[in-house]
Amino acid sequence: MDILNVLPEATFAALDDLLAFISIYDDQVRTRAYLRLLRAHRHAIAGAVCVDAGCGMGYFAEAMVRLGARRVYAVEANPHLYALAAERLAAYPQVICVHQPVQHFEPEESVDVLVHEFFGPLLYDEDVHVLEQLRFQPRLVLPDRAVLMGGLTWMEQVADETVTPAVVQRLEGALVSGLFDEGRLPLQFPVIQWAWGQAEREAVCDLSGREGDLLYLGLQIYHGDRLICQAGRCENWPYVWTPRAGDRFRLCFVPAERGAEVHFTWE
Repeated sequence: MDILNVLPEATFAALDDLLAFISIYDDQVRTRAYLRLLRAHRHAIAGAVCVDAGCGMGYFAEAMVRLGARRVYAVEANPHLYALAAERLAAYPQVICVHQPVQHFEPEESVDVLVHEFFGPLLYDEDVHVLEQLRFQPRLVLPDRAVLMGGLTWMEQVADETVTPAVVQRLEGALVSGLFDEGRLPLQFPVIQWAWGQAEREAVCDLSGREGDLLYLGLQIYHGDRLICQAGRCENWPYVWTPRAGDRFRLCFVPAERGAEVHFTWE
């Protein structure tokens, strides 16, 4: 879904985010995985003060109420999503909807549980960095860890009639999401990770001794040691592809006003 006409910048950004969230909810595998994560922590949620950070349409805030949360702050910066969440959650007196970026939110009480989904296909390329700027300290963060993994394959094994090896070679230096069907390609090695309270924003990855002329990257989301969801299973996080042009690459993320800038170079 794309907006095709010219709109004021602020209006375009808000509507673009709205459409992006609608597509996220189309990923039922992702939504079910998060709901299972919440149910697995029902004892921590029951009777607790919870925050649904970037609540979107309020699905997870609603789930926490049903799991017995004493109060849920549904925090959303996008005005359209906030309005939709407020309408959806109006029937629950336990929910307080907050129209604000979560990094500006200052609750008047201690927060027990924070639920978020700020990951992009490259882990840091959306808004996970805002969790470093919170003005409160939750006791439990769900999920609390994610890893950007990598793998190598041969172009001939994944190319098709349209995206041929000749086409792929012209993409050198570009990280392209959804270029091929992930199929059953395994995620082979870690590239960079995020954990609650521990953020990496730059990594150098050595591919020496590994075979393949096509690099792919994919996200894995964990809570503790439990895998919650990953690229290739959840449509919201496609694999990201680029032709191999060396044995080492550097990946760096710079937080920006919206999301983060991604810098990628072969060394």
